[in-house]
Amino acid sequence: MKGAKAYRYPLRLDREDKHNIDEVVKTSGRSISQVLILSLRKGLPLAREALCPGSGRVTNVEPVPDHVWRKLYTKKDEVDECSAEQIKSVQSQSEPP
Repeated sequence: MKGAKAYRYPLRLDREDKHNIDEVVKTSGRSISQVLILSLRKGLPLAREALCPGSGRVTNVEPVPDHVWRKLYTKKDEVDECSAEQIKSVQSQSEPP
């Protein structure tokens, strides 16, 4: 990888990891640097998935089924029959906005 900036970071590996890396280097005929770079490229998406779950959900509660929320939100309630002025008049005026 000509032109790539060298990134130096002291890597602390336990014996088993070091042995596994040495084995891949020996069987593949690649350098230790190439093996580590490829390991990062292949493993980083899995690490991100494991460490940074981003499902978008903020709760463990299952969503309401479609037929239930449609039934709830298609019904008119008592607020639908009130004007904006009526709703404003019953709101507390002493609480901060």
